[in-house]
Amino acid sequence: MSRVLYFNILVLVLMVSGCATAGSEAGYSSKEDCFNIRQISSWDAIDRDHVYLKEGVNNHYLVTLFSSCPGLRSANAIALSNSMGRMCPNDFGRITFRDAGMRSSCRIDNIEKVESKDMAVSMAEARNEAKDAGR
Repeated sequence: MSRVLYFNILVLVLMVSGCATAGSEAGYSSKEDCFNIRQISSWDAIDRDHVYLKEGVNNHYLVTLFSSCPGLRSANAIALSNSMGRMCPNDFGRITFRDAGMRSSCRIDNIEKVESKDMAVSMAEARNEAKDAGR
């Protein structure tokens, strides 16, 4: 009985370590790409699918939403939320805002660290053009 237990533990350890190795080799994000939700200093809704975030002085992010988020461009303020208070690429979180007095919420699909706001806008525009060309 104890041999079976040891074998199962060994298999579990190997599976977990294999997943950890695969994640780091596949180019997944590092902790440096994450940010604290409370340290966002400014934001801008680029379009209905993308939001630019600035954390502190030098950290810029492009947020891609899971689907179009009507009313986001006219929002005066947004709130970011996830379960840990930190946002990282490939985390699941939400952007919440008020649109005409009603609370709306949109799911975040991905967050990418970028060099500047201009880069975030260019990336969003290129993706929209590619999406439009595919229609």
